[in-house]
Amino acid sequence: MNAITRKILSLCLVLAPACASAGVVVNYNPDATAGEAAFLAFLNGPTVVENFDSLGGATVDDNTFQGSWESHAASYSTNAGTFTLVTAGQGGSNKHNNHLMIESAETGEYGREVLSDYQGDLWLDSNDARKVSWTFDNPQTFGMNAFGFFLADAADISAKLTLIFDDGNYSDTYTINPYTQSGSMGYVSVISSMAIAGATLTFDNSTGNDGWGIDDITIGTVSEPGSVLLLTLGLLSLGVARRRIKAEK
Repeated sequence: MNAITRKILSLCLVLAPACASAGVVVNYNPDATAGEAAFLAFLNGPTVVENFDSLGGATVDDNTFQGSWESHAASYSTNAGTFTLVTAGQGGSNKHNNHLMIESAETGEYGREVLSDYQGDLWLDSNDARKVSWTFDNPQTFGMNAFGFFLADAADISAKLTLIFDDGNYSDTYTINPYTQSGSMGYVSVISSMAIAGATLTFDNSTGNDGWGIDDITIGTVSEPGSVLLLTLGLLSLGVARRRIKAEK
């Protein structure tokens, strides 16, 4: 056990009461591979996954990003819950502006193709929406308290994308500020001290011309003391981020 690990574990013991009261931590790791590996390592027991591959319809492809899609709808009911477009973004040439899209590498969508690893690998696309809600309403996930997913191409033009988790008791937010590189991909993880049944994650974009896509959702359970450790690490990372912001001012 190295010195850093010992310090983290000792801080966990000291901060455990604060972590328990914190309830939930939303985190974004710009290194998607490392973020997923770290999250999955803490899960125990069965998981529920959603990769959106079954949600394609009659493919429309006119060789343009705005005119091509696998399917579109105002909301999608999935293994991970229900995704709903709440507030549309830009209009004009953006077809089906009030709908979410299911996309693939073949239909494309301005940098989100990084989410597609194989033929038929689909993802959920915001279609440049200002606000999208994700409600955890699948009974298979009701006893679980953690979830993670890949997020691509967020905040690369002008928008700040704020992720807001709320379960009625606890809430937390994480804001991804512009300007990230087009086609960038990170990993979002949310760890709660309570079950996520009925909770919502809101994707709140500050402008309507900057879209994002998500894929490969994993929902599971982080048991004690793992949840305390992750909550502690989340609080510590927030502290580091705040110190960096202050230093940059």
